[in-house]
Amino acid sequence: GVNYLIPQKGVRAQVMSGTAYGETAETDGSAGKKQSDKSIASQSDGSALKGAGSKLFIFPGAGTWPGQAQANQAQTDQAQAGQGQTEEGVESDAAIQEAEKTQQTLTDMMAGTLITTKVSLDPQDWHQKFADQFTDHVVATENSYTSPDLAIHLSYNSYDSSRLDSTSQGDHTRYGTNISYVLADIYVGDITCLQTAFAQDTYGNGYSELLTDMSKRIGSVLAVNGDSYSNDRHRDNGTIIRNGIIYRAQKTDMETCVLNWDGTMQIYAPDELDTQTLIDSGAYQSWIFGPSLLDENGKAKTSFQTWDYIRESHPRTAIGYYEPGHYCLLVVDGRQAGYSRGMFLEEMAALFENLGCKAAYNLDGGHCSFMTMGDSTANHPYQPEKEISDGIFITEGL
Repeated sequence: GVNYLIPQKGVRAQVMSGTAYGETAETDGSAGKKQSDKSIASQSDGSALKGAGSKLFIFPGAGTWPGQAQANQAQTDQAQAGQGQTEEGVESDAAIQEAEKTQQTLTDMMAGTLITTKVSLDPQDWHQKFADQFTDHVVATENSYTSPDLAIHLSYNSYDSSRLDSTSQGDHTRYGTNISYVLADIYVGDITCLQTAFAQDTYGNGYSELLTDMSKRIGSVLAVNGDSYSNDRHRDNGTIIRNGIIYRAQKTDMETCVLNWDGTMQIYAPDELDTQTLIDSGAYQSWIFGPSLLDENGKAKTSFQTWDYIRESHPRTAIGYYEPGHYCLLVVDGRQAGYSRGMFLEEMAALFENLGCKAAYNLDGGHCSFMTMGDSTANHPYQPEKEISDGIFITEGL
């Protein structure tokens, strides 16, 4: 395996954008030693990864960035040499390798001293695979957004569960039995359209920001809260990979959700998680909260690896996976009598099974559960928006 040294201070985290390129991450002068030229950072003892801006990297063709001319020329050379698609919707080996090389270079540049995962892309062209979902130009309504790279559709649903929540000494019974939620069905033309970001562009304890502010800064079309990686329970627990960069690699007692560069999603049990395997297999994002909601056959679980408080009904946020390039994000409103009490885990699991997802994972909920669509709040939270530590962002322009 790899021996990781943990700097006391590091580099500021950065977020992908299709409009500008942020400065290369630099290590703080008091960052401590490094093993070779890469290390995994820790947020223990209040240390933070600080950096230079709100942008991480850009996929070829968007904005301006170091090496863009070379990458664009490489793409032109490929096209002229006939090294595009060998069959409908499938990229040639040469084209895929060139795209992976370009993306790896950009990710490594932005990682600074931190270790990155191996970029391994899906040879299937998602633009052709989901051609019936995308549009030639942006078409936006209150509840939908389509473009050459994105297709997002919101659906709102309410029903009476006929079940009171008698947990927490009966405190939740006052919220009744109704459940209301918003579901975002999402197709992306490229994996980098699904991004993550830390509050204040900084990995570490004590950093928070409104999701609406993060969304505006990043320029996302859709956004939801993340896993609150730095909360009291998770601050030194598990592996945190964001946009292909490893920020933390610690043991965990919780399930970890991993979205890979090739668009596939995997859920790892605590004893299955191995950092080197994640590097080699091409992990793109990881979240540590849970639990997972579906079994390996896509069927709803009835028992969950989590703690008792999470088993109660709550406002919820979760991510679902259908196939590479097709995902969904769920936000369940709660703690509102007569409108929505929130969901139990088994209710949410049943929903994802009915949707046909192959995997689904619970993120942080409660007061953190929040979704934005453009400049608007897409769900109906029970309290005003709360500052959070991280989010998931669906972006345009990559």
